[in-house]
Amino acid sequence: MMLTADMFPTAHPHSAAPASGGEDARSLALAVSEQAMRQHRDSNIVILDTLERARSAPAPGDGPLAGFTLAVKDMIDIAGLPTSRGSALYGGLDSLQSAECVTLLESAGAALVAKVNLHEFAYGVSNENPHWGDVLNPTYPHLIPGGSSGGTAAAVAAGIARIGLGTDTAGSIRMPAACCGVVGLRPRTGRVAGRGVAPLAPSFDVVGPMAASVSDTALAWSVLSGEALAGARPLRGLVVGVIEGSVAAEPLREAGAELRPFTLPDGVLDVFWTAFRAEVTRTHEGTYPRSAAAYSENVRAKLAAASGVTAAAHRSALASLAVMREELLSRMTGVDVLASDTLGCPTPPVGADELDYRDDLGRLVAPFSALDLPALAIGNLQIVGRTEAEVLAVGLGWEHEVGTIPRADGV
Repeated sequence: MMLTADMFPTAHPHSAAPASGGEDARSLALAVSEQAMRQHRDSNIVILDTLERARSAPAPGDGPLAGFTLAVKDMIDIAGLPTSRGSALYGGLDSLQSAECVTLLESAGAALVAKVNLHEFAYGVSNENPHWGDVLNPTYPHLIPGGSSGGTAAAVAAGIARIGLGTDTAGSIRMPAACCGVVGLRPRTGRVAGRGVAPLAPSFDVVGPMAASVSDTALAWSVLSGEALAGARPLRGLVVGVIEGSVAAEPLREAGAELRPFTLPDGVLDVFWTAFRAEVTRTHEGTYPRSAAAYSENVRAKLAAASGVTAAAHRSALASLAVMREELLSRMTGVDVLASDTLGCPTPPVGADELDYRDDLGRLVAPFSALDLPALAIGNLQIVGRTEAEVLAVGLGWEHEVGTIPRADGV
């Protein structure tokens, strides 16, 4: 039979419900993924097609993710498959074990269909990649897909996978979610085991789920965390601290929430980037500058600029961020959640210089990586809270009552 986009379970957030289990559901989901891969074969989304692996895997039973397809960012190990890190330096050997996050999702019934592209070493926001090709945005082809988890966001937006795994160090799940019009959760550090996930800046690296709806994102999070599935929180009566007069957050007011202006601690980004750069340079000390020629020009420039942060400066930065986190939580007294636009500027066009816009694009997401708070991106709306369950409950309330994914294309 001919498969069409409206058959895919995440074609619209309101149709995103747990798929029925069984081989028929799995076979249909894999067929939809295969057609989407063919349709987007020139979009550089997929690094490694794993459809045959999924078809030959043992029957999954009727776990909560039976009938779901899964795309995994190629920073994350899967047993028997290489992990390129989006680079030319890695991927020559197969991984010995799967990362725990992958094992949890597959054990719950998800069918792995692809390892997907990323900004080289997860160090960038455009998903331009000279080694594996520049990922194209399936929702807005003239705009970048965001990064560094742009391949995961694009795979979900294109219908290649119903759910995906990305990594987020300074906004790398949330920015692509906004650019491609999908949903992504940045959990707190340590909430998902990092074994088998290549590092960028280990104090800030996290793994999180992405999907075309809050419902599917919440279900994937329930499997990853072992927590009960979040329920929707009514928006009426919610007290929301709004950062920089977010336009995307205005429907919360219309739904009956109280919106209050909210400001972040002064200097948080300067302190964060000090700690981040110290860790990135040490992550790459074995290959940069020794193998600098194997890096893209883009990442070479960033590593060169990041050098020189001392261990003492790093310790001081982490200590300052801990104080700022407590300050922020104290300011949140009487506020249920925070809200902002996800992106600090409209999604840039394809071909713009990433080094010119990366700081502006990420200025609203990086603070919450710095302060280690969970953050949910529903397209260009970012919801921040104290716990993952809290932000997902508000996100589900948004999905049920507002039902839109705010755009980030400047329209």
